[in-house]
Parts: sequence; structure tokens; C-alpha cells
Amino acid sequence: MTHPNPVISFKRYESSPDSLRELIRLCGGFDRLRPSYRAFIKPNLVAFDDRYPMPLYGVFSTTRLVHDMVFLLKEFGINHISIGEGSFRGKDFAVSTMGIFKALGYPRLEKRYGVKLVDLLEGPFQAVDFGEFRLEVAQPILETDFLINMPVLKTHNQAVLSLGFKNLKGCLSVKSRKFCHGRSGSLHHHLSLLVEKITPALTILDGIYGLEKGPFYLGRAVAMQAMAASKDPLALDLAGAALAGIDPANVPHIREYAHRHRRSLDLNRYVTQGTPLQELQQTLKWDNHWNEQNTGPKAWEKLGIRGVFLPKYDETVCTGCSGLYGTILTMIMASYTAPLNDIEILTGKRMKPSGKANKTMLLGNCMIKENRKDPAVKDTVIVKGCPPSLRSVLDGLERCGIHIREDIYAAFRQTLVDRYKGKEGFDESFYYIGASS
Repeated sequence: MTHPNPVISFKRYESSPDSLRELIRLCGGFDRLRPSYRAFIKPNLVAFDDRYPMPLYGVFSTTRLVHDMVFLLKEFGINHISIGEGSFRGKDFAVSTMGIFKALGYPRLEKRYGVKLVDLLEGPFQAVDFGEFRLEVAQPILETDFLINMPVLKTHNQAVLSLGFKNLKGCLSVKSRKFCHGRSGSLHHHLSLLVEKITPALTILDGIYGLEKGPFYLGRAVAMQAMAASKDPLALDLAGAALAGIDPANVPHIREYAHRHRRSLDLNRYVTQGTPLQELQQTLKWDNHWNEQNTGPKAWEKLGIRGVFLPKYDETVCTGCSGLYGTILTMIMASYTAPLNDIEILTGKRMKPSGKANKTMLLGNCMIKENRKDPAVKDTVIVKGCPPSLRSVLDGLERCGIHIREDIYAAFRQTLVDRYKGKEGFDESFYYIGASS
């Protein structure tokens, strides 16, 4: 991990499996691999919403590239291959990791190559000492001989970028993931530490599709056909930042890790191979902009939405509640017909009521504990759960005076899928393994 001259390879995706084979060769990715090793592939399959249409571009690692990796491992002589992820699932929202595997055709890898599919959230977990705290890491990750991290090139509304470092958070138990979103806002610090105990032997960055304003379906995908690889985790994330046109010094967890290990953030200090970076990079926007009063997204001003106060999410909002955030935003836009009666919706672990709202919706157990007895709350709308169920969130919005129009919301979700149809460079087959694949 601390090679004096870490190598990064870049490659334009052109064909399977040759593009990935060349990418790995250029960085010496299999140099430490032995046929007797147990290999574990960790893609990014963050969550899958099965209630409404959902685009996959830039949200998931492409199934095509995961399939190529399995093929190359078998070609190398590896007989013990596992693929694992800990996809988020909530009450009546999203499906399990195994459900995602099934939807994308991963069971065909089981039958064809003898691959083992693993839901990391099923455990067992091992408590790992990070010095200041302990986190529960899925045991299969710790027991493998050769961990291959396969993140997506996407931006992240809390972490700026979700690359190799961030993808390792999917190896933790739900309890430990929530701990990373602590009240102190220590998400960036925790992300900077994960790679020190969960260290990939190889990281492959899937930038076939990049994602702006991610990490979920509301983001805009960009067809980039880009890939990067390195045996050095920091080098890979620096490569990802460069591909996205984002200064790594502005990504807190990358900056903190580099500072702690006295590593350079300058990509010129690393050895690069393959396709020139400038031929692949595209600037990806990462932030969602709120108005100056922090009462809602700037887009609401153009739509004339008034009478509702939704402060911008912070780092203390866990994956479960953040997965509902986009639904709340778009459901309000889809259902809005007239100014609302000054309602506010609070999330995370440290938001406080404004004292101006007639109704205050406390989303999730953390907000309920924080503000239920606050005298600034005039009329409380409690939405219990960790995270709350989608149904309870919609009921809470109704109690705030928002008459939910699920039909309009479903139609909006369909437009997110339709905007890629027939568009050059976008091919859904990258995400599905068929009988002839």
C-alpha cells in the first residue's frame, strides 16, 4: 500500500473481457495473486428500489465488469471466488442484496463459474479495533486472501466522492455504519480510516458510467467509458477524483488519509499507464444547492414552493434516512399545489427546530430523541423508525398537510429512466447477465 511509486492504470472500456485484462496488466494488478488464493469481489450495489422505476447508470457497478473480473480470475486459475455486498434495505423500501443479485443475473455466475454470492449484512461480523473505536466488519471480507474493491465513479452528497475508500463502508454492519454518521459529524474521519483495516489487494474503478449529484437515482449519469485500477487505494481514489474533475484536496476523507500518511495528493507524483487521463476525464458536479436561508433546494424557488422548510442534509444522516430524503424532496414537488402552512422537516442527529414552523416533522428515532421535548416545536409530527418505513414517511407528510400524489411521483420516477433511452453510450445490457452472456 505504500509502494514508493504507486502505479495507476487508465483504460477506455472497449470490449469484454479484454479491456479489463489490459487495465489489470498495466498496473500489475494480479502480481500478488496465486491460484490457491480465495478471491472476494466487492462491487457497489448501494440499494435497489423495487416500488418505482429506477435507473442504474452510475449508481451500481456494471454487472458487465464484475462478470469480466470473474472470468479473468477463473482464467488465472482461481477456484474460490466470492462476490459480496451489503445493500441497504428498509421497511417496505428496497430489496436485499440477494434480491439485487437475482435481478441483475448474478446467479448465472454461480452456475457457470461456481461463484459464491454473499450478503455481507448477514454477517457474521468481527469487531475490529480502529484505535479510537471498534467497528464490526463482515468476516468474509477479513478472511479472504485477495480483496478486489470495485467501486463506481460517482459523486456523493455527503462525502463529495464515492470511490474506493467509501465503497468499503459496505463491509460494515448496520450498527457500525450508523456509528460512522455520528452526531459529531465524523463521517469523513471514519471513511479515512476504513482502508487501514480493510485493505484491498486491488481496486478497479468502474467509470463506464459516472454519476453527477449522486449517489442514488436522482443523480445524472454520464457515459464516460472510463476505467482505472491500482494496487494502492489512495492512488486509485486520486485517479477517480481526477477523472471526475474534482480536486482531491476538497474531498475530506481523501485529504485526511493522505495527510495522516504523509502522502501526496499530486497525481504527477504517481506512475500512470494506459489511456491518457485527459482523454477520459469529465467534470462531474457533486453538490445539491440549497437557498441562502437553508429552507429548501434552490429548485423549489423556481417552482414557487412555499411554506415548507427542509434544511439541507448533513453528515449525520445515515444511509437509511438519506435514502428517503430524495423521496421526500420529489414527493413534495410532485404533490405541491398551494403554499403549505409553514411546516418543517428535520433529519439526522443534530438539526434543531426553527421555532417558526406550525408543524415540525421529526424523521427517524434520532430526531425524535433530539427534539421531541424542545419548546420551539409547536406541533410535532413523529415518524418513528431507524430508518422509518416509506409508508410512515408518506403518512407523516399527509399529517403535515401534503396530500400525496403517488401517481405523479411514479410518473416522475419513470422520466428518470426514460431520459437515458436511445441516448448514445447508454446500454442497459451492461447491468444484466443473460443466458448468452
